[in-house]
Amino acid sequence: MRPPVGGDVPRNRAILVAALGGEGGGVLADWIATAIRRAGLLCQATSIPGVAQRTGATTYYLEYCEIPIDELGDRRVVFALTPVPGDVDVMVASELVEAARAVQNGYVTADRTTLIASSHRVYATSEKIAMEDGRFDAARALKAAHDLSHRAVIFDMERAAEEAGTVINAVLLGALAGSGALPIDPEHFEAAIEAGGKGVAASKRGYMLGLRAARGETIGAAPTAAELLRPGTGSAPLADVPVEARFVVGHGHARACDYQDAAYGDAYLERVRELLALDRALNGAGRGWRLTIEGARNLALRMTYEDVIRVADLKTRAERFAAVRAETRTQAGQLLHITEFLKPGLEEACAVLPPRLGEWLLGWARGRGIEHRLHVGLHVRSDTISGFLTMRLLANMRWLRRGSWRFAQESALTARWFEAVLAAARVDYDFGVAVAEAATLVKGYGSTYRRGLRNFDLLFEQVIRPAIADKTPAAQEVAAARRAAVADPEGDALDAVIARHRAARDTGRLERAASA
Repeated sequence: MRPPVGGDVPRNRAILVAALGGEGGGVLADWIATAIRRAGLLCQATSIPGVAQRTGATTYYLEYCEIPIDELGDRRVVFALTPVPGDVDVMVASELVEAARAVQNGYVTADRTTLIASSHRVYATSEKIAMEDGRFDAARALKAAHDLSHRAVIFDMERAAEEAGTVINAVLLGALAGSGALPIDPEHFEAAIEAGGKGVAASKRGYMLGLRAARGETIGAAPTAAELLRPGTGSAPLADVPVEARFVVGHGHARACDYQDAAYGDAYLERVRELLALDRALNGAGRGWRLTIEGARNLALRMTYEDVIRVADLKTRAERFAAVRAETRTQAGQLLHITEFLKPGLEEACAVLPPRLGEWLLGWARGRGIEHRLHVGLHVRSDTISGFLTMRLLANMRWLRRGSWRFAQESALTARWFEAVLAAARVDYDFGVAVAEAATLVKGYGSTYRRGLRNFDLLFEQVIRPAIADKTPAAQEVAAARRAAVADPEGDALDAVIARHRAARDTGRLERAASA
């Protein structure tokens, strides 16, 4: 019984569990199946044994029919025995790289799958036997899990299990119950634990920690997402942030601190908490905290725009030189010459000037039509002492940034966008998320930045602002306009979408006026 996905057509739902030996994966699968059956639904569970020495997890596959048994009548349900990539609704992984493995194998998809996983590591055999440091990059695995899933509930469940004095399977069950990914009352999950009859008290303690964490409540075992970031970037106090959003918020805070200073990171967190407060008021927990996640993600990008100071900083970092040596396969003892090809224009130069001076100079050049001719090609040898010191001198000019023309421009744009996100969300949750995502149009520098800014302003003035003023949900219109702008950077596709939207809006107003 597996009709095509879409609309209100009932179908089977798929749950895949990946657990390591000794973590009670089989008990977890039994608990889930018992809870589903107690809720009056048909369920089938199968398992595929893993292999020894941590080269793979044992997987448990469950399918249930979303039609209650008492409504099936004479109809019969056919369940599959094994999972199909792209056809899994809930993926549960007891360890971070197992979650990444599920993503790599196609069992986690952005349009469908809720991923519930622990962020701790149990090292695989291939990691242990490497001659040097063979560990997988945990930050990359975590990023892939968040980016490629529909919703990700990830925190250190092993630490929570230790706190509760139980096994990690109880915490995983609680996170599943708290996520709302299954249409099952939490009492059925608790009853499943009690029906097991072993270690009930400890299991229920772990279950409650997982449940609370998935609902966005504070638990003592919750880690800070920034622990996996580049050393020296700082970590944020994220105990009050829902677990689904901690990865994004932690990275955003670390990025803001790295970009400017700790006070700038605090300013970022202050705005995120304002967004989170609204998200909580709008029942964001039941929506995967999408408003907070997308708002925090794009706020971090907006607050860390690329300017000449940032470019010089990134180009002279030790990890950048190491990356260049790795890409060019430079051997130990070999000399590597690096030439930076830069072509700053007048706008890039004015970016670090005081606002009035920068505005006057740009206005003077634009009034004479010579702005685009004032580009200077520079070849800087960053591998030499003089070239490196020149770049570092520019990088260390970040103290000028807050008083610069570009900072004033970006701050005004960010404030306008952020207030629109809040206002749109109060009209309609999805509308707020769409406005948050619209910030992706403004990126890069030079002509790319100007085109993006032009497209964003057009979208903002013609679609977002009127919809907020009329208190009309416009999530689909904003998303369609954003896709058109991304598909055609020159703006012709966006102009066509805006023209159709304006015509439809005017027609609607005439019809309302006539009916009145």
